[in-house]
Amino acid sequence: MFVSGNVLAQNPILIGYADAHMKIWNGKMYISAGKDKSPEIKGFSMPNWSIYSTTDLVNWKLECNIMPEETFIGKGSVKCWASDITTRNGKYYFYFSHGGSETGVLVADTPEGPYRDVLKKPMIPEDFSVNHEYDPTAFTDDDGKQYLIFGRDGFDGKNHIHYQIARLSDDMVSLAEKPRDLLTDKPYGFGDKNRARDHQYFHKHNGIYYLSCAGAYMASDNVYGPYKNERHSGQNGHASFKELNGQTYHMYEWTCEPFGNRAFRQVMMTYLHYKNNGDMVSDPDFLIDSNAASRGKYYESGVGNYDAGWEKIEAEWFFKKEGDLVKREGSGGGFEIQNIHNNDYLLFQYVRNMKTNTTINFRISSAHVAGGEIEIREDSENGTLLGSCTVPGNGNWQNYQTISCKLSNIARPANTNLYFVFKGGEGELICLDWFNLIL
Repeated sequence: MFVSGNVLAQNPILIGYADAHMKIWNGKMYISAGKDKSPEIKGFSMPNWSIYSTTDLVNWKLECNIMPEETFIGKGSVKCWASDITTRNGKYYFYFSHGGSETGVLVADTPEGPYRDVLKKPMIPEDFSVNHEYDPTAFTDDDGKQYLIFGRDGFDGKNHIHYQIARLSDDMVSLAEKPRDLLTDKPYGFGDKNRARDHQYFHKHNGIYYLSCAGAYMASDNVYGPYKNERHSGQNGHASFKELNGQTYHMYEWTCEPFGNRAFRQVMMTYLHYKNNGDMVSDPDFLIDSNAASRGKYYESGVGNYDAGWEKIEAEWFFKKEGDLVKREGSGGGFEIQNIHNNDYLLFQYVRNMKTNTTINFRISSAHVAGGEIEIREDSENGTLLGSCTVPGNGNWQNYQTISCKLSNIARPANTNLYFVFKGGEGELICLDWFNLIL
């Protein structure tokens, strides 16, 4: 089951799925996830994997199901655990967990499949090492080298306490080196001697490598580590992090409402922000806590769509950016869009419930001597001009003000795509904190 085309309820995205990993190719997001069989089953029973895709984070398409009989695992298995996809030389490689023991690989000509088992045996078998060879993350570094990160972190009967990393061979179905431990500055990594931790993920941002376990993470300036300074982005459950159209997202899973069975899960998404020091922050307005007792005020709407009735629409919630502008911490706390130059733009797609000739307010600052201008256009950066707001320069990036202008728009209970196109002279023009629409 999945949500498609209903922008009023975008979280959860998938019901009865877990361990979702995101990848981006040609402006499209793909996720691979394992299917939980039934809320009536108390143990982890996962009969297949699925690949979904989207271009707008609102409408999701099921591209294919991958059944265990299409792999060395065999028909009837219910151990289709975490998976990930990567590409090389025009082929796509699907790495998958056979339960908590070993990792296999499938190959396809497109990310949509169909996938085939070229080895017909585990790529990394259970007896490969003293580690648990499962929960793979496929990672491509800036230099094109590709790695597989796998294993279970924490102390258990196999006496291994760290995830492992190994560079992939050019054939992508074998390892080019002996796996190394991803060492951390804690004796048991993310776990402790009494509880092993899985749910690992691996990504890179601004030259920093991030090793994560659910919402917890550590960072390093070297792909092999050591990874230090455990922090938490704000959510439990198997997580992945990815950028689309200049925006970064945190996809996570947890127990599916209303069943209350940890073995039947749901997949959700929120915006991810990076502080200036590299710390990750999962936007709380789109999060639900592990016990479903608390949820962000826009959790059910989800990312990539907005409502004109919201008190504020934060600038950092944009769907797409173009130009030099960046998302950073603001001087007044929280996040904002900075480094805005002439002809840069932001897209806020699928804005619901706009009234005729509404008024728009922008919370901005500008230290530019001549200030700038914000054009509000519909459907494209060159689309119908709905209105224009003049931004006065006040000589101080910390001096925020609210500016307003009237739009010439028709009422739409459904979706309006708003483009904010920034105009002005040379240099940085504007910092944008938030906007709202007066109904």
